[in-house]
Amino acid sequence: MQQLNVRVPKKMLDRIDEISSKNGLSRSEIIRSSLVFYLNFLESLDDFVNLRNLKFFEKEIKIDRIRDTSILNLKDFYILITSTSSGAIGQKERDIVKVDETMLGKIMTRCILTKIISLGVKPVVLISNFSVEYNPTGIKIFDGILQEGEKVGVTEIIKGHTEENFKTDQTSFSIIGIGIAKKKELKFKLSKHGDFVFMIGEPKVGYEVIQSDLVDIKKIKLMRELFYVHDMIPVGNEGIKEHISEFTGFLGHKIEITDNLDIDIDKSAGPSTTLLITIDKRYETEFTSLSNKHGIKIRYIGKII
Repeated sequence: MQQLNVRVPKKMLDRIDEISSKNGLSRSEIIRSSLVFYLNFLESLDDFVNLRNLKFFEKEIKIDRIRDTSILNLKDFYILITSTSSGAIGQKERDIVKVDETMLGKIMTRCILTKIISLGVKPVVLISNFSVEYNPTGIKIFDGILQEGEKVGVTEIIKGHTEENFKTDQTSFSIIGIGIAKKKELKFKLSKHGDFVFMIGEPKVGYEVIQSDLVDIKKIKLMRELFYVHDMIPVGNEGIKEHISEFTGFLGHKIEITDNLDIDIDKSAGPSTTLLITIDKRYETEFTSLSNKHGIKIRYIGKII
């Protein structure tokens, strides 16, 4: 590495020191990670706006929230930020659920990517922070993050903080995902009266997640890109029933649930193992055919009335 000297205002330096103290990172580590993210951001941003004309004014930035995802509403585009975490899952002595760390990294990254892609947003950056040592545990988790991110073209994957000061006997880490979308690309509140509601995947939690095949993130991306797919809602630990209520909440619809539903709609779907999808009912046959072709199990939930 080459040395780079920078001059910053005292207010910014104080902020860097605050983050340094909170996360156990050096000034250099914070500045280096910030530059990596910023350069990647500029590279991605160039597809959306003319950088020479881009200006950030605080009054032009509005922050919205969709479920556990924050969306920065800027003048010409959206920046989406979401996160997830895992604890007591891994191969360490006190882990409750034993699983290969690389698989764990893949599962949690799939969860993050699902949240981003379900809103029609392009994921551009993944940032991981580990409460374990980097070698060997962190390396294996990070390898899983890399493998899953590369499936949908995420090239900027940053390894953040690791715990090198103390020996840990339980696995814990978090992932932050960042995506960018043009104004017209954000897919939210698109459901209409008459839409059919389908579920893809199965509610899974704990060992069930490890022992079953989850819907591949590339297939989720394929479905999100279908023009007749309206809203796509990842289901987490609240269960399907809680997320069905979103149609009567912020979406402002009523949903008629089918009588012969053969799943537990209160069961946790863990790290987004299930998604609810609304489609234009005119394309039900095409949607079913495509799902069968790609080996995606779907289940009819009901319709919006």
